[in-house]
Amino acid sequence: MEIKARRGLSGSQLYWVGLGCLGLAVAAFAGSFTLGASLDPRGAVLVLVIGLVVSVIAFIIAAILGIAGLVAFPPLRGRFIVLLVLSLLLSPLLWLGLIAAVL
Repeated sequence: MEIKARRGLSGSQLYWVGLGCLGLAVAAFAGSFTLGASLDPRGAVLVLVIGLVVSVIAFIIAAILGIAGLVAFPPLRGRFIVLLVLSLLLSPLLWLGLIAAVL
């Protein structure tokens, strides 16, 4: 029985997967607030919590992919620095902390 090695992701593919995670996270964060506002209180809290959990997990994955890309693909370092900075600036925990501090 022969086992063939599978090709891994290229740097460009890893970058686009990271950006996809950022897009998912932003959509889940924004969607949890907009969809939750139109439901009854119990449904709103459920949608808000699920959206926030999905958003935080997607941002953590995007940050990990950014760090992995920095280490594994030195020629594409600029792309992965942008990915890492965006994952930190768009973090839902940061924005919830800012909202809580202002309100």
